[in-house]
Amino acid sequence: MMVPRCFPVRRLDPAAASQMTTADLSMTAGYVSAPQRDAKLTAAPGALTSRRINRRARTTMASINLFMKNSLTIRHMRLLIAIDDHHSVIRAATYLNLTQPAVSKALSGLEAGLGAQLFRRSKSGLVATQVGACLIRHARRVVLRIELAERELNEIIGVGFRHVSIGTLPAAAVFLVPRFIARLERETQNTTISLREGTMDNLLPALRTGQIDLAVGLMSSPQLGSDISTEVLLADPVVAAVRRGHLLLGQGPIAWSQLEGFPLLLPPPNTLARGAIESLFHSHMIDVASHRIDSVSTMANVGTLQLTDSVGFLSRSLVEHFRRLGVLDALPLDIPAEVTLEMGLVWVTERERTDAHLLTHRLLRETALTLKDQHEDDLE
Repeated sequence: MMVPRCFPVRRLDPAAASQMTTADLSMTAGYVSAPQRDAKLTAAPGALTSRRINRRARTTMASINLFMKNSLTIRHMRLLIAIDDHHSVIRAATYLNLTQPAVSKALSGLEAGLGAQLFRRSKSGLVATQVGACLIRHARRVVLRIELAERELNEIIGVGFRHVSIGTLPAAAVFLVPRFIARLERETQNTTISLREGTMDNLLPALRTGQIDLAVGLMSSPQLGSDISTEVLLADPVVAAVRRGHLLLGQGPIAWSQLEGFPLLLPPPNTLARGAIESLFHSHMIDVASHRIDSVSTMANVGTLQLTDSVGFLSRSLVEHFRRLGVLDALPLDIPAEVTLEMGLVWVTERERTDAHLLTHRLLRETALTLKDQHEDDLE
């Protein structure tokens, strides 16, 4: 048997190789210049690392796809939302009526299945990581769609009950929303209402995530975006209010200079009314910085006015409500009519609106018109 002959591979110096012709190079099998050799040796580890990373990424993606399709459930989604809302496993377990070990075990299973941490600890409690925030954002949408489907199915099948969740400012919760509910009860018996009180800072996120369907809020809120639709329900003039028996009452018209030295309760920051009132004080050379109380709590404002000599700048409807109860009086201070708090209905533009939403919208509009007519009659 013939043994093939082996020829040694020639290693030529780059300078010598540069003097050779193309034919000479083609006959020099296996020739590799020193720079080429060094480049290949240098690139090889990186290429291997890149291949390992790509292989690991493909494996991770495959495991995530498998987990999302076969293991992720609605219960998991509700659990993630509860932890994100309450920033605590213990509080989330209480909210879900589960034990703390059960919630911890479910969260560990989720993180193991996805191969990523979903929450991290902070001074304010558990905070979602980037992966967790992504999953929670989509979970809220899924849970919202399921709840909407449940409501619609109940109406189709004939259970007959419709449901609307409404977020409301504290002021509207005192004089507008109760009148709306009374009107709703007179018109229909098959619509249930869930109320959530808060400021626009927390009502708008709840509206966007579907935790509430509609909100009654201030139209001048800076958080209103292009995804939000609004309708002004009531342009409520701002009036000065004090407790019954206040020193400034019974003197006839009050000049702005007479307010100097009294603590002031002003409308919420970032509202047009707040800026207008501060401008009025400045035009009368009155410094409000050291005598100002900022509060969006209606009941705290009313309680403060009852127990102190403070002067509050509140909506006329709110002051009228507590005047009828014998708690507050309007101060005869000349405030321009254009200084108003615009209160209106707020909803997400692209979200489907049910018959119950449209009914709520109509009745809130009618309630606001009734309030406006009552105020005009009182002025006459």
